[in-house]
Amino acid sequence: MERNVLYAIVVAAIVIVSSAAAVYVLTGDDEPKEKYPVYFVTMGVSSMKGALASGEIDGFIAWEPFGSEAILEDLGEPLIWSGEIMPNHPCCVVVASTDYLELDLGGGLTGASMTSRFVKAHIEATSWMVDALDDKDSANYTLLVELGVQFTGKSEAIVESALDHMKYGYEMDQTFMEGITNFTEMFIVGGAISEDKLAIGGYEDVDDFVDQYTNETFLDAESAVQPSDVILNPDDPVRIGFLKSDIHELAQWVAQNTTVGGGAKSLFETYGVNVVNASAVGGYASGPEEMDKFAAGEVDIGYLGCAPAIQKHLNAQVHTVIVAQANSEGSAIVVEADAGIESIDDLQNKTIAVPSTGTIQFVLLKRAVNDEGLELKLKT
Repeated sequence: MERNVLYAIVVAAIVIVSSAAAVYVLTGDDEPKEKYPVYFVTMGVSSMKGALASGEIDGFIAWEPFGSEAILEDLGEPLIWSGEIMPNHPCCVVVASTDYLELDLGGGLTGASMTSRFVKAHIEATSWMVDALDDKDSANYTLLVELGVQFTGKSEAIVESALDHMKYGYEMDQTFMEGITNFTEMFIVGGAISEDKLAIGGYEDVDDFVDQYTNETFLDAESAVQPSDVILNPDDPVRIGFLKSDIHELAQWVAQNTTVGGGAKSLFETYGVNVVNASAVGGYASGPEEMDKFAAGEVDIGYLGCAPAIQKHLNAQVHTVIVAQANSEGSAIVVEADAGIESIDDLQNKTIAVPSTGTIQFVLLKRAVNDEGLELKLKT
C-alpha cells in the first residue's frame, strides 16, 4: 500500500514538472512574437529606383527590366523572384477589344480577320525570341538584346539580365488556364472583384468566365494565316497598346522590326498588318491605365498584365478578351542593398512600392506576404 502511494506521488510529481516545463515552453522562449504589417505604396515603376536610393521605400516589386536595373546598379538586391512566389504564373497577355473584333473594315476585312493576322505575327515573333534566348552565341540573340535596349532605353547589361528572368510564350495551355482561374478566384476571395460581377458579365461561375474570356480561336487558326503581298489595312492601322519599357511585352517590338522579318518587311507587314502605337508617349504607365484606354476606344489590341485585364473587364465591363499569352514570371521583390532584409518576414514594418493595386505585381506581393502569415496594408 505504501509503495502504491509512493508511486502515485512520484507520478504526480513528474506530471507537475512536465506541465511546468510545458508552460515554460509555451510562455517562454517559444512564445509567439507579435506580427507587424508590411506596408505598401503605389508609384510609377520609373520612380521606384530613385525612391529606393533615397530611403523613401524599403523595396519594390516591378516588372523587368526595372528590378535588374536596381540590382546591377547596386541599389537593391533581389529578395524573391515571382517564379518562387507562384511558379510559372501567367503575367502579360495579348488582349483584343471585342468592339474591334466586330468591326467591319470594308473589302471583306473585319477586326477579327486582322486580329488573326496580328496574332500570327505575335506567334512568330515570340518563337523567334525563344529560339534566340536558347542560343546566346547567335546573331539573333545579339539582335534581341539590341531590340530590348531600343524598347526599354536600358543598357545591354540590364537587358541581358532581364531576359534571363523571362519566360516568353504565346500558348494558352493548361498551366496558363489554371493560372488565370487561380487569379480570378483570388480576386474574388480578396474582394478585388465582387462575386456578383460574374453574373453581371453573363458568366455562371469562374470556370465559365475563364472559358469565355480566353478566346483560343486565333491561336487555333494560325496555321491557316498566310503572308500577304500588300498591307491590308493601310488606312485603318491596328492601334497597339503596351506598357512603357516593359520587356515582358517585347514581342510586339520584335514583330515591328524588319530584320527579324527577313530584311524587307516586319512580321506585321509580312502578314499584311499596319500597326501604330496607341500611346502618344511610347506606352502606358500600367495595365489599369491601358484598360481604361480600351474602355475609351483608343486601343484595338494590347499587351498588359492578366490581372488588370481580368479586374477591369469584370469590374468596369471593359469589352475585351484574351487572345494569346505574352509571358510568364519576370518580376521580383527588390529590397535595399545591405539593409539586412533576408526574408519576407523581415518586411514587417517596411514599405514596399507597387505599380498599382490592379497589377500582377501587387497580387504577387500580397501572396508572398500572406503566405508568411503577415498582413499587407496601405501606408497612410
